[in-house]
Amino acid sequence: MPDASAKARMDGDALFLAPVDAFTEIADTYDARLAGNPTLLLESGAVLSLLPDLSRSGRVADLACGTGRYALQLARLGPAEVIGVDLAPAMLAVAERKARRAELPITWRTGDLNGDLPLADSSLEAAVCALALSFLPDLAPALREIARTLAPGGTLVVSDYHPHGLCAARAASQAVFARDRAPYFRFTSAAGQECRVLQTPHTIADCFAAAQSAGLILERIAEPLTDHRLASTYGQGLNEKIGIPLAVVMRFRKS
Repeated sequence: MPDASAKARMDGDALFLAPVDAFTEIADTYDARLAGNPTLLLESGAVLSLLPDLSRSGRVADLACGTGRYALQLARLGPAEVIGVDLAPAMLAVAERKARRAELPITWRTGDLNGDLPLADSSLEAAVCALALSFLPDLAPALREIARTLAPGGTLVVSDYHPHGLCAARAASQAVFARDRAPYFRFTSAAGQECRVLQTPHTIADCFAAAQSAGLILERIAEPLTDHRLASTYGQGLNEKIGIPLAVVMRFRKS
């Protein structure tokens, strides 16, 4: 995941972590923690529907790949080469074990969305960057760096937590705690410590503007909505979110 360059700090009973430290902490349990997450169900369906045909593609990448959720799926779609890039080596280690068990030939590399992707200029035909951008305070550097790695005409599919939910969480938190910088990705560490990672709500307009500045042209956008079937299957208070988007997915083409 990308690193917001924030040092760990205590505030009350919670430990606030930079993304790289947080995802290192939960790497071995990350997949289990997110199993059955309805946001991921909606998001993954939209991402896969917006991907181009990769059966004749050359090199494609899963950027901020975590434990390889999309890298493994990309490899099954038939491109010549798949690369997974993440800032946390512990997450990459989990991804590599999964790929080895599935006998999928994926290359794993450590790299940062903020200007340090280990990929040559114009070397990718397609890339996915999923549920990562809200962990960055500024979208522009990351989208410029991703655009640098895409060949002309290359495709980028980006997903993130929908700004509607992130902004609502921020507003609700600040109504109670005036100085709170919520929203947060929250988890409990193996030692029982409550941990939080700051997220930044980026509007769709923010993403569009940053992408346009980087030479990326918006082709399609999806905002999958919570429906009655999802709410009845997953519960988790989703009845209150019926008709509300949980994720946003955008497909860009490099000019």
